[in-house]
Amino acid sequence: MKYDSDNQRVHRISSLIRKEIAKIIQNDINDQRIKDVIIMDVEMSKDLKNARIFFVVFNIKAKRDEEIKLITKTINASKLFFKKQLSKNSNLRSVPNLRFIYDETESKAYELEQLINKNLYK
Repeated sequence: MKYDSDNQRVHRISSLIRKEIAKIIQNDINDQRIKDVIIMDVEMSKDLKNARIFFVVFNIKAKRDEEIKLITKTINASKLFFKKQLSKNSNLRSVPNLRFIYDETESKAYELEQLINKNLYK
């Protein structure tokens, strides 16, 4: 039974972190590049010391790879700010180390859709 309760705890904390980071981006960030970020998922390590935060960028069709790399670098440079805000806004005993990762799933799906449409309507 311990395994199930551990999974529930990891899920609950990752959900809390996802919501709080979305609030921080919406309310406390002034950088327009980061304002376009949408948090998709948070994966916690089993020991709750590390969190991988997957994000996409709103209106991604207009963004180039260089811009996405710059956004990823900018948001990862701000992770101490996020960590401080998380500790202030949540009741977590310890805030995990944060690592922001661009989620390519949506852009890959868009590219695949474009390719399928191109081949269907030849």
